[in-house]
Amino acid sequence: MKSLDKYILRQFLTPFILILTVLTLVIWMTQTLQRLELLVDNGQNLGYFLYLSILVIPSLLVVLIPFSMFGACIYALYRMHVDSEIAVMFATGISRTRVALPILIVTFFGALATLYIALDLSPRTYRTLKQNVINIRSDVASSVLRSGEFIKIIDGFTIYVQEVNSNNQFTGLLVNDYRNPEQPRTYLAQRGVLRNSDNGPVLILAGGNFQRLRKSTGEVQYLPFEETRINIASVQGEQELQLELTERYLSELLDPDLSNEWEQRNQGKMLAEAHNRLTTPFHIFAYVLIALYALIGGAYSRRGYGLRAALAGIGVIGIKILGYMVKTMAETSNLQWLQYAIPIVIICVVLFLLFDINIHRIQHLFLGKTPPASPPNKKSNLKTKRPAKPKNKASSKRVVNDTATGTVS
Repeated sequence: MKSLDKYILRQFLTPFILILTVLTLVIWMTQTLQRLELLVDNGQNLGYFLYLSILVIPSLLVVLIPFSMFGACIYALYRMHVDSEIAVMFATGISRTRVALPILIVTFFGALATLYIALDLSPRTYRTLKQNVINIRSDVASSVLRSGEFIKIIDGFTIYVQEVNSNNQFTGLLVNDYRNPEQPRTYLAQRGVLRNSDNGPVLILAGGNFQRLRKSTGEVQYLPFEETRINIASVQGEQELQLELTERYLSELLDPDLSNEWEQRNQGKMLAEAHNRLTTPFHIFAYVLIALYALIGGAYSRRGYGLRAALAGIGVIGIKILGYMVKTMAETSNLQWLQYAIPIVIICVVLFLLFDINIHRIQHLFLGKTPPASPPNKKSNLKTKRPAKPKNKASSKRVVNDTATGTVS
């Protein structure tokens, strides 16, 4: 790689990394704050909060990498225009292809990375995040029991805890268990602890009594106990992991299980999501090529390239909006091909405009057609008179001498 290529790469990669980092941090903060309340209310520590927050980043990169590459290309080339570096390059015979090649190489690897994130890393981290959130909500000790509150967990089970301590230990408990209407019970205990068992979580109460009502006599019985256990497995309930579109792998989206009611009902959305992920690399190339054409394509402008850069940005936003519209249409109709057609057509058009590709040369290369010969230059039909050649001085002298002697030659 020559020094010029390294210079252009450096001018492109530096703003790309900066833009991507800043945008990711800003949006990441807004996403993580939405889950902060869940973690605080359920007594999770800072390390676990950061772990769940990191799981959001891959889904952000799928959206931010294309726009970051576009922004970096605009910034790098505009800066080189301001410093007259592009003008010097073109004046020394460097072609547009030479200037664009390092940027397109980085775009290729960026497109591959984005495709991998969209097809594998993003759904995998989404699944892990959702499973962790379900585990937090299904953990009775952390998500249900709170100090000084009467909590109705499910119909027939209410619990009050005076103080929640570490290691799932509690002080001052009142439990009203009327899941069985025939044998309602109320427990009072000084201490309690939550333990896991083979049959699910068990609440162990110590130093208290329970009350039960005999319906036959209407008598309330008070029975003290040193220790008793309450199986609260039914309180948690089984929460099924229902995967959304963003949490599914490509194979699951392309081949939905029609025996599943949800997948059968959302089959069109699953196919549209799958093809939308596959078109991500084409959109990246379309964005970067638009930026290249805006800054180094077309005629040279002495008035600056600010307007061109703004129009390129508007065009990229329009392409993104159009992509969302086509995806929505493809969910209810067989228009999956249109998701590919839009970025591919844009790529082809910009390539022709940017690099002045000769159509006849392509036909000759791939189809074997002979390119048309260039028309001959039309010569003027007017006959021009040739100037008379000067007479030979030697012959003139000979004529003069012969005349003097009286002889004719």
